[in-house]
Amino acid sequence: MPRKDFTPLIMALLLLGGLVGLAALRLWRLPDLWAGFPVNGDVAFVVLYVLWLLVEMRVSQKDVSREGKTAADRATCPLYGGAQAGVVLSALWFPSVWRAPNLVQAVGLALFLAGVVYRLWAVRTLGQFYSHRVRTVAGHRIVDSGPYRYTRHPAYAGMIVAHAGLALFFLNPVTVGLFLLALVPAILLRIVIEERTLFQIEGYPEYARGRNRLIPRLW
Repeated sequence: MPRKDFTPLIMALLLLGGLVGLAALRLWRLPDLWAGFPVNGDVAFVVLYVLWLLVEMRVSQKDVSREGKTAADRATCPLYGGAQAGVVLSALWFPSVWRAPNLVQAVGLALFLAGVVYRLWAVRTLGQFYSHRVRTVAGHRIVDSGPYRYTRHPAYAGMIVAHAGLALFFLNPVTVGLFLLALVPAILLRIVIEERTLFQIEGYPEYARGRNRLIPRLW
C-alpha cells in the first residue's frame, strides 16, 4: 500500500485560503483603487490566480496516492511552496508603490498569463508523468515534445515568469525581495535536486545534452 502524500495538497489549500482572505482584506482597505474602471484589476488578478491554483490542485490530488519515490525531494517541496506563498501573500498584504492603475500593471498581468499558459502547456505535455513531487513512476519515459523540445524544465520557467508578473503588478519591496531571494533560488535548488533523479532514467542524459534547463543557450 503506497504511502499517501498530502504535502502539496495541504500547501495548496493553505495558500488558497490565505489568498482569498488577504484579497478580501485588500479590497476593504482600497475600495476606490480601481474606481472608474469597468473591472477591479486586483480582484481580477486574484480570480485568475485562484483558477490556476485549482487546476494545479488536481495534480496535487493525484499525488496523494500515486506510487513513486518522494524521498528525492530533500525538503525542496515545502521550501518551494513556502516561497511561492510568501510572494503571493506579501503582494496582497504590503502596500504597492503604484498609487493608481497604470500600463506597467498591464505588462505584469500579461507576463503572469504568459507564464501560467506556458506552465500548463508543460504540465499537459507531460501528462501522467507530471508530479509536484520529485519521483519516477512505472513506465516513466522521456518526453521531448511541446515546450520540452526547447528546455528541460519549462514548468519551472512558467512558474518564474508568472510570479515575476505578479510581483510587477503588485509591486512592493518585500514581494520583489521574496521573489528574487526565496522563490527563484528555491526553484533553482529544486531543479538541481530533481535532476539527480532524472539522470537515472534511461535516455535522460542524451535528452539533457541537447537542451538547457530553463533558458535556451544560457542555463
